[in-house]
Amino acid sequence: MKIKPPRDDHQLHSSSLERERLHRNILSLVSHDLKTPLACIIGSLQIHERTKDKLSPDKKNILINTALEEAYRLDNFVTNILDMAKFESNAVTLKKELYSMEWLMEDCLILLGHRLRECDVHVRAIPAAFPITTDSTLLIRAMGILLDNAAKFSSLHPVITVEYEKIGKQVLIRIEDNGPGIPESQQAEIFSKYTQFITPNHHPIGTGLGLPICWEIMRLLDGTVSVANRADSKGAVFTLSFAG
Repeated sequence: MKIKPPRDDHQLHSSSLERERLHRNILSLVSHDLKTPLACIIGSLQIHERTKDKLSPDKKNILINTALEEAYRLDNFVTNILDMAKFESNAVTLKKELYSMEWLMEDCLILLGHRLRECDVHVRAIPAAFPITTDSTLLIRAMGILLDNAAKFSSLHPVITVEYEKIGKQVLIRIEDNGPGIPESQQAEIFSKYTQFITPNHHPIGTGLGLPICWEIMRLLDGTVSVANRADSKGAVFTLSFAG
């Protein structure tokens, strides 16, 4: 006769409380990040509709652009939630084909045009153009997440440097910003789900979904994503590495 080990009620209770705490935090985060852009979109469009006959063209453009920016933000957040659900249910399949790395980078920059229009973006390739074998949709998504983060966390005058190269069969893509950098104490955690970056004034930024999705993508591509601060401590550098 097998004797079951005694149940540790304290441990079970602690585990249950931790799950409830995480559940509440996630619901609070999701609720806030859905309602905030929605409120801004509705508010901007309501003001435009009610006062459009009195507004100057410049003020009309400001209201419309504000609504559009928040719509992009909302779309990005919903996309992140759906993508994470796909990764958690193992519903993502690879479709690797031969592409030009130069073409993939150009496509990525075009897709993020609205997010990068205020940024000074410098792209450097070594060599100038080379072919890679990868899943273009997933790689562009991973690069897009890092470029979006670079735009979000850069200084008031964002400067983003993108450098990519191929060494043998290994492809390296480095995306560098001119923001505050990431404290070493947070660098090991930012790829975990729902971990928000904490600024020097202790304000959390972001939903904590983008970088975990980037990490999942690179795992599927048999690659890695890593982060370090610039040597001059004036920004962060994210590196994608994979066999292409």
